[in-house]
Amino acid sequence: MKSISQTKFLSENYTLLHGLNAVPVGLVLFSVSLWANIVQYPIKNFTLPIVLILVFLLSSLAVDQYYKRTFGEVKPILARRRQYWILQSICGLLGIAAFLADISFHFPINFVGLLFAALFLLDKPTAKLPLNKFTTVRLISSLCIIFVSIAPLFFGKNWWNILGVRTTLIGVTMFVGVLVAIQGAIWHIFFVNSLPVKEAKDE
Repeated sequence: MKSISQTKFLSENYTLLHGLNAVPVGLVLFSVSLWANIVQYPIKNFTLPIVLILVFLLSSLAVDQYYKRTFGEVKPILARRRQYWILQSICGLLGIAAFLADISFHFPINFVGLLFAALFLLDKPTAKLPLNKFTTVRLISSLCIIFVSIAPLFFGKNWWNILGVRTTLIGVTMFVGVLVAIQGAIWHIFFVNSLPVKEAKDE
């Protein structure tokens, strides 16, 4: 370990720093959004997105096993696990509400994107002062998502069409998918460099 502060950071965010878990999520979000952008409407065949989701699930299982075999497993206490699932449920309900608002009212801002921005900003490690390289990445990512989510206010509702994207919702989810994958790769690189494979095996 390089420092006591880094050791503390790793212990507090051990599972969160398993960044490869986020890469399949980002890729499937981007891929399904891309499919939604190029498919002919009305949609009659959902085979491709189903296959993509299955690939995502298998990839997630493989990545999870990789981390367990290589670095071991740290189980949070029961109270934290309950808190995690409660937060996940709340985020899921907010996501459904944001999606319904976006497809029903066609506001010049994208609520799904703003929700993603809030999650990027508030999820651990949270973007709070003083900033470090992790919280800086989260802050920049959140600001970028906010910008693309409110861009129709400045460039018009159809500005995504210039980029070949049908709707703001599709454009935002494609953008978020790329950011999630990139952030996951960054988190994994830091984790591996901070906790070398050889060291973990010796323990």
